[in-house]
Amino acid sequence: MYIKRSLIALSLALVATTAQASPADREGAYVYGGVGKVHGHWKVPAADGAAGAAQKQSGSQKGYVLGAGYRFGPYLAAETSFDTTIGNRRQAGSGVFTSRSFNVGGVGLIPVGEHVELFGKLAVGSRQQGILAPAGTDQKRVKQSTFAATPSLGANVYLTDALALRAEYTIPMSANKKVQQAAGVEKMRLNSWNVGMSYAF
Repeated sequence: MYIKRSLIALSLALVATTAQASPADREGAYVYGGVGKVHGHWKVPAADGAAGAAQKQSGSQKGYVLGAGYRFGPYLAAETSFDTTIGNRRQAGSGVFTSRSFNVGGVGLIPVGEHVELFGKLAVGSRQQGILAPAGTDQKRVKQSTFAATPSLGANVYLTDALALRAEYTIPMSANKKVQQAAGVEKMRLNSWNVGMSYAF
Protein backbone atom coordinates (compact mmCIF):
# COMPACT_ATOMS: atom_id res chain seq x y z
CA MET A 1 0.00 0.00 0.00
CA TYR A 2 2.87 2.38 0.84
CA ILE A 3 4.57 1.72 -2.49
CA LYS A 4 1.28 2.25 -4.37
CA ARG A 5 0.65 5.57 -2.60
CA SER A 6 4.23 6.66 -3.26
CA LEU A 7 3.90 5.88 -6.95
CA ILE A 8 0.63 7.80 -7.15
CA ALA A 9 2.16 10.79 -5.34
CA LEU A 10 5.21 10.71 -7.62
CA SER A 11 2.99 10.54 -10.71
CA LEU A 12 0.92 13.50 -9.55
CA ALA A 13 4.09 15.48 -8.80
CA LEU A 14 5.46 14.78 -12.28
CA VAL A 15 2.18 15.81 -13.87
CA ALA A 16 2.09 19.00 -11.83
CA THR A 17 5.71 19.81 -12.69
CA THR A 18 5.12 19.18 -16.39
CA ALA A 19 2.00 21.33 -16.39
CA GLN A 20 3.79 24.13 -14.58
CA ALA A 21 6.64 24.15 -17.10
CA SER A 22 4.40 23.89 -20.16
CA PRO A 23 4.75 26.72 -22.73
CA ALA A 24 0.96 27.02 -22.71
CA ASP A 25 1.13 28.34 -19.13
CA ARG A 26 3.59 31.14 -19.92
CA GLU A 27 1.39 34.18 -19.61
CA GLY A 28 1.68 37.51 -17.81
CA ALA A 29 4.22 40.27 -17.20
CA TYR A 30 8.00 39.90 -17.37
CA VAL A 31 11.16 42.02 -17.37
CA TYR A 32 14.50 41.47 -19.05
CA GLY A 33 17.94 42.95 -19.45
CA GLY A 34 21.11 42.19 -21.34
CA VAL A 35 24.55 43.36 -22.38
CA GLY A 36 26.20 43.10 -25.77
CA LYS A 37 27.54 45.15 -28.66
CA VAL A 38 26.37 47.47 -31.41
CA HIS A 39 28.22 46.83 -34.66
CA GLY A 40 28.70 49.33 -37.48
CA HIS A 41 29.70 48.60 -41.07
CA TRP A 42 30.35 51.28 -43.67
CA LYS A 43 32.22 52.21 -46.85
CA VAL A 44 34.79 55.01 -47.21
CA PRO A 45 34.50 56.91 -50.52
CA ALA A 46 37.49 56.27 -52.77
CA ALA A 47 38.46 59.97 -52.89
CA ASP A 48 38.57 60.18 -49.09
CA GLY A 49 40.21 56.86 -48.32
CA ALA A 50 43.79 56.93 -47.14
CA ALA A 51 46.37 55.16 -49.25
CA GLY A 52 46.08 51.44 -48.66
CA ALA A 53 42.94 51.83 -46.53
CA ALA A 54 40.17 49.31 -47.11
CA GLN A 55 36.99 50.59 -48.69
CA LYS A 56 34.89 48.58 -46.24
CA GLN A 57 35.36 49.33 -42.56
CA SER A 58 33.67 48.36 -39.32
CA GLY A 59 33.60 49.14 -35.62
CA SER A 60 31.69 48.26 -32.48
CA GLN A 61 30.55 49.73 -29.18
CA LYS A 62 29.50 48.03 -25.96
CA GLY A 63 25.87 48.47 -24.98
CA TYR A 64 22.99 47.25 -22.86
CA VAL A 65 19.23 46.82 -23.11
CA LEU A 66 16.44 46.95 -20.51
CA GLY A 67 12.87 45.96 -21.24
CA ALA A 68 9.50 44.75 -20.03
CA GLY A 69 6.76 42.80 -21.69
CA TYR A 70 3.47 40.97 -21.35
CA ARG A 71 2.72 37.51 -22.71
CA PHE A 72 -0.77 36.80 -23.96
CA GLY A 73 -0.10 33.06 -24.26
CA PRO A 74 2.52 30.70 -25.67
CA TYR A 75 2.82 32.43 -29.06
CA LEU A 76 2.32 36.18 -28.64
CA ALA A 77 3.74 39.00 -26.50
CA ALA A 78 4.18 42.78 -26.47
CA GLU A 79 7.37 44.49 -25.32
CA THR A 80 8.84 47.90 -24.62
CA SER A 81 12.58 48.42 -24.41
CA PHE A 82 15.40 50.92 -24.03
CA ASP A 83 18.88 50.27 -25.41
CA THR A 84 22.02 52.39 -25.59
CA THR A 85 25.74 52.23 -26.26
CA ILE A 86 28.13 52.80 -23.36
CA GLY A 87 31.77 53.75 -23.00
CA ASN A 88 31.46 56.42 -25.70
CA ARG A 89 34.94 57.75 -25.00
CA ARG A 90 36.73 59.66 -27.76
CA GLN A 91 40.30 58.83 -28.67
CA ALA A 92 42.91 60.76 -30.59
CA GLY A 93 42.68 60.09 -34.32
CA SER A 94 39.36 58.27 -34.24
CA GLY A 95 35.76 59.10 -33.51
CA VAL A 96 33.03 56.80 -32.22
CA PHE A 97 29.41 56.28 -33.11
CA THR A 98 26.62 56.22 -30.55
CA SER A 99 23.18 54.67 -30.64
CA ARG A 100 20.17 54.94 -28.36
CA SER A 101 16.54 53.92 -28.89
CA PHE A 102 13.22 53.49 -27.12
CA ASN A 103 10.86 50.99 -28.75
CA VAL A 104 7.55 49.19 -28.43
CA GLY A 105 6.68 46.14 -30.48
CA GLY A 106 5.05 42.79 -30.97
CA VAL A 107 6.73 39.42 -30.44
CA GLY A 108 5.87 36.09 -32.05
CA LEU A 109 7.17 33.00 -30.22
CA ILE A 110 7.69 29.37 -31.27
CA PRO A 111 8.14 26.86 -28.39
CA VAL A 112 10.78 24.20 -29.03
CA GLY A 113 10.18 21.63 -26.32
CA GLU A 114 9.52 22.56 -22.71
CA HIS A 115 12.51 24.81 -22.01
CA VAL A 116 13.44 26.54 -25.27
CA GLU A 117 11.59 28.95 -27.53
CA LEU A 118 12.53 31.04 -30.54
CA PHE A 119 11.08 34.47 -31.20
CA GLY A 120 10.87 37.20 -33.79
CA LYS A 121 10.12 40.83 -32.91
CA LEU A 122 9.17 43.91 -34.87
CA ALA A 123 9.58 47.08 -32.80
CA VAL A 124 9.00 50.73 -33.67
CA GLY A 125 10.12 53.85 -31.87
CA SER A 126 12.58 56.70 -31.54
CA ARG A 127 16.13 55.92 -32.63
CA GLN A 128 18.95 58.39 -31.97
CA GLN A 129 22.35 57.92 -33.56
CA GLY A 130 25.42 60.14 -33.36
CA ILE A 131 29.07 60.61 -34.19
CA LEU A 132 31.63 61.84 -31.66
CA ALA A 133 34.58 63.56 -33.38
CA PRO A 134 38.14 62.44 -32.51
CA ALA A 135 39.60 63.86 -29.29
CA GLY A 136 41.53 67.08 -29.75
CA THR A 137 39.27 68.46 -32.49
CA ASP A 138 36.80 71.32 -32.29
CA GLN A 139 34.05 69.47 -34.10
CA LYS A 140 30.94 68.99 -32.00
CA ARG A 141 28.93 65.83 -31.67
CA VAL A 142 26.56 65.24 -34.57
CA LYS A 143 23.36 63.36 -33.79
CA GLN A 144 19.97 62.75 -35.35
CA SER A 145 16.76 61.15 -34.13
CA THR A 146 14.28 59.37 -36.35
CA PHE A 147 11.19 57.19 -35.97
CA ALA A 148 12.06 53.76 -37.32
CA ALA A 149 11.17 50.06 -37.26
CA THR A 150 13.67 47.50 -35.93
CA PRO A 151 13.25 43.75 -36.61
CA SER A 152 15.07 41.20 -34.46
CA LEU A 153 15.39 37.46 -33.81
CA GLY A 154 16.15 35.68 -30.56
CA ALA A 155 15.74 32.76 -28.20
CA ASN A 156 14.78 32.05 -24.59
CA VAL A 157 16.16 29.11 -22.58
CA TYR A 158 14.20 28.56 -19.36
CA LEU A 159 16.21 27.64 -16.28
CA THR A 160 13.09 27.67 -14.08
CA ASP A 161 9.45 28.48 -14.74
CA ALA A 162 10.18 32.18 -14.21
CA LEU A 163 13.89 32.64 -15.01
CA ALA A 164 15.33 32.34 -18.50
CA LEU A 165 18.46 33.10 -20.49
CA ARG A 166 17.65 35.46 -23.35
CA ALA A 167 19.61 36.25 -26.52
CA GLU A 168 18.57 38.72 -29.24
CA TYR A 169 20.04 39.84 -32.57
CA THR A 170 18.76 42.85 -34.50
CA ILE A 171 18.74 42.82 -38.29
CA PRO A 172 21.24 45.38 -39.78
CA MET A 173 19.58 48.75 -40.48
CA SER A 174 20.80 51.85 -42.31
CA ALA A 175 22.23 54.60 -40.10
CA ASN A 176 20.66 58.06 -40.15
CA LYS A 177 21.72 60.11 -43.19
CA LYS A 178 22.97 63.08 -41.15
CA VAL A 179 25.23 60.78 -39.16
CA GLN A 180 26.65 59.20 -42.31
CA GLN A 181 27.35 62.62 -43.84
CA ALA A 182 29.07 63.85 -40.67
CA ALA A 183 31.23 60.72 -40.58
CA GLY A 184 32.09 61.09 -44.28
CA VAL A 185 31.07 57.51 -45.06
CA GLU A 186 28.54 55.70 -47.23
CA LYS A 187 26.11 52.84 -46.68
CA MET A 188 26.59 52.75 -42.92
CA ARG A 189 24.55 49.98 -41.32
CA LEU A 190 24.16 49.22 -37.62
CA ASN A 191 23.00 46.11 -35.83
CA SER A 192 23.29 44.76 -32.30
CA TRP A 193 23.28 41.59 -30.26
CA ASN A 194 22.80 41.11 -26.53
CA VAL A 195 22.67 38.26 -24.03
CA GLY A 196 20.98 38.47 -20.65
CA MET A 197 18.18 37.24 -18.42
CA SER A 198 14.41 37.53 -18.22
CA TYR A 199 12.12 37.05 -15.25
CA ALA A 200 8.37 36.35 -15.37
CA PHE A 201 6.10 37.42 -12.53
